[in-house]
Amino acid sequence: MDVSVIICSYNRASSLINTLKSLEALECQPGISWELIVVDNNSTDETRAIVAEFVNQGTLPLKYVFEKKQGLSYARNAGIKQAAGNILAFTDDDCIVDRHWLAAISHEFDSDASLSGIGGRVELYNINDAPVSIRPFRERIPFLSLAQLFYLIQGCNMAFRSEVFEKVGGFDPSFGSNNGLVADDTDFVFRAYRKGLKMVFVPEVLVYHNHGRRTPAQLQALFKSYVNGRGGFYCKHILRGDHEVLKMAYWEVRPLVRDVVRQLVAGKLTSNDLSCLWNLVRGAARRLWEEVRNARFKGLLEEPRVEPRF
Repeated sequence: MDVSVIICSYNRASSLINTLKSLEALECQPGISWELIVVDNNSTDETRAIVAEFVNQGTLPLKYVFEKKQGLSYARNAGIKQAAGNILAFTDDDCIVDRHWLAAISHEFDSDASLSGIGGRVELYNINDAPVSIRPFRERIPFLSLAQLFYLIQGCNMAFRSEVFEKVGGFDPSFGSNNGLVADDTDFVFRAYRKGLKMVFVPEVLVYHNHGRRTPAQLQALFKSYVNGRGGFYCKHILRGDHEVLKMAYWEVRPLVRDVVRQLVAGKLTSNDLSCLWNLVRGAARRLWEEVRNARFKGLLEEPRVEPRF
């Protein structure tokens, strides 16, 4: 199997239909073998029935996987376990793939044996949506620095060789929209970078994001989850002794603290800086609690058993 396409879905049956229809329209090169894995992340809508209908139609090489544990990382890891492809490609259930998407992915990996992963261009599907959660860059960009971490490779359009998951591991379930720490893709890309793996942003690998966010409340919730995720990401890797991540956190937090203090002195406190600082701290605190809880649980498991004496 050349490519396994993995889509994780939770209660977005109507949106998933459009994603699957776009995959039906793919123009693949002759000889490319591929499979489509749809992971139902414990949906309560018609997701299972929709996938079953596409399976019955036989227009896609589709496999249905059910993952009860809530969270995108759990769902992605379940899809990875079922994947048979040499390349694992990810997109989301609110994306429309370009008809050349799969051919472009295959071409990139075939052309460069040293390439471990790619991120692709993400454009708006509906021009009425806010220009967020996109990667509209038109140039090819090698991933060479942590300065690129938060803006270059996005989870809704990325692909990796299967052996990358053996070297890096799966996605961290402590990140995800289920707990407000949206950084599972960032964390994975960072760990791949730390392994010295070659990654490139490729504009020809294109999807359209039909995210539907237009109101201030929707955008505020999105940015909050991203900032919470960054705080959690910083906490995780600072605790593991990564000095570069510590510097990244410092240079983001330092000006926020300075501006908040200045505003307090001036008596003109604005909500943006304070909100960003608060959400970074909140995300870090959530991740710290996860670390403490996991350490306690691990300690209980590793505690030597003492046989009672009578």
